[in-house]
Amino acid sequence: MKTTKIVTSAIVLTTLGLVAAPTVSADNTQTYTEKGQVGFVDSVDPTDPTDPVDPTNPVDPVDPTDPDNPGPGTAGPLSIDYISNLDFGLDHKISGNTETYYAKPTVLKDKDGKEIKRANYLQVTDNRGTNIGWKLSVTQNKQFNNGTADLEGAALRMSGQVFNSSNMDTTTTPTALNSGVITPTIGQDVQVVEAGKGQGMGTWTDSFGKYTDGSATDTSKEAISLEVPGKAAKTANATYKTDLTWTLTDAGI
Repeated sequence: MKTTKIVTSAIVLTTLGLVAAPTVSADNTQTYTEKGQVGFVDSVDPTDPTDPVDPTNPVDPVDPTDPDNPGPGTAGPLSIDYISNLDFGLDHKISGNTETYYAKPTVLKDKDGKEIKRANYLQVTDNRGTNIGWKLSVTQNKQFNNGTADLEGAALRMSGQVFNSSNMDTTTTPTALNSGVITPTIGQDVQVVEAGKGQGMGTWTDSFGKYTDGSATDTSKEAISLEVPGKAAKTANATYKTDLTWTLTDAGI
């Protein structure tokens, strides 16, 4: 999965210094003045990526098991850390009717090495310290294609976004745009998330639906769909693929 981004600046916490000056009053009442200070510098190594975390508990690290998506995310203080690849299944019977297929949940390993399933999700980190916000968009670069022919009219859609972060409160949560929908227009950039001023600081996950192991409350089962028209030509025993480019930019751009 291709990823691009725009990075501005980074600020992190450094040191605390203390300076003291004791005094004694005439009536033997004693006072002691304490002073404090703090300073910030750029990240020591802005090339280090931020590791993926569990979208249901964003303080816990996870390890993606998808062999096509094993690498780190983008580096720097404003970064795309992880985005799930989408698997709609490879064993669907050819149909002359319009059919809708749904993305399988993503599979991860938790901090103990145990396999877990979660809703497909993306993760963004903003450690710049400027609190000016950011925007995230996506483009489907081409139609699903088997190497020789397109799956004409196939429409990919995403919805049901659920944000999570250890920094989340009523004022810091980003906003989902366009219901996360990717329109059938190939090559069109679609805005998916906007973090305004004072929003989106630190690490945030954006899940498409909430995974609850297929129960009635599982909203991730149909959150990401692929509608294939009945009139679209389909080749048996062929895999149709596409690429999505996600773009993370400074809110001021």
